[in-house]
Amino acid sequence: MKTEYIPKVITLLAGAVVCIVSIVRHMDTTYSLEILLAVLIIFYIIGCLARHIIERVMVSNRFVKEVTDEMVKEAQEAAQEESSESEAAEETSDH
Repeated sequence: MKTEYIPKVITLLAGAVVCIVSIVRHMDTTYSLEILLAVLIIFYIIGCLARHIIERVMVSNRFVKEVTDEMVKEAQEAAQEESSESEAAEETSDH
């Protein structure tokens, strides 16, 4: 999953909301631009933090999946070895 777009999308959505609210409330242009700048900076930082958290969760989930896959593979190999050993023991006892 591409996480590089998360801060950009969050920032653009926050900026769009501020612009719409400024237009609806008939705010002064200079004041609305100051608010817009502050909101864009704050939400860009929030987006970067969100991207960082999502990437860490994805990496940890991938690690957990790899570990569990290895454990399952080892358990299957052990079960196959036991079944082959028991089959060999049955063949020797039958003869």
